[in-house]
Amino acid sequence: MVRNILQKVKVFFKQGLNPKELAMSITFAIMIGIFPIYGITTAILTILALRLKLNLPLMLAVSYILTPVQIFGIVVFLRTGEFFLGLEPLGLDLQSIKEILSAGFIRTLQVLSGSFMTAIFGWVLIALPFSLFLYIFLFQIFKKFKIWRLRKESEQN
Repeated sequence: MVRNILQKVKVFFKQGLNPKELAMSITFAIMIGIFPIYGITTAILTILALRLKLNLPLMLAVSYILTPVQIFGIVVFLRTGEFFLGLEPLGLDLQSIKEILSAGFIRTLQVLSGSFMTAIFGWVLIALPFSLFLYIFLFQIFKKFKIWRLRKESEQN
């Protein structure tokens, strides 16, 4: 299994990705892939990849793999935001959701938009520090892997 993963990482190095670009691609994909608003991650990742010249296919693949985590994370980020902002927890049981939806379109938007902002606040508190550590960790791994690969190639020549 480890050998299979290393083979896949080698492909990205052969495409010209350096350790920094590879670490940034994966970090942004994870950070945006768990963003608590479902359905906009592809657009955000596309913009980031084009502006920063990162690997879009890799970023999208990582993001799509994280879809279940993103859906579960919405509740985690919402609860985190509610806790830090001192807000009353939004009821997420079936009855509470029915009440929110039956209150009318405008009221539903008011409740849910506030909840989305609360979830985004929770995401910022958790995802940004995690992403910084993840980037440093991945960069070090990919740098060591590149050095190892270069040594192995020079030994073969």
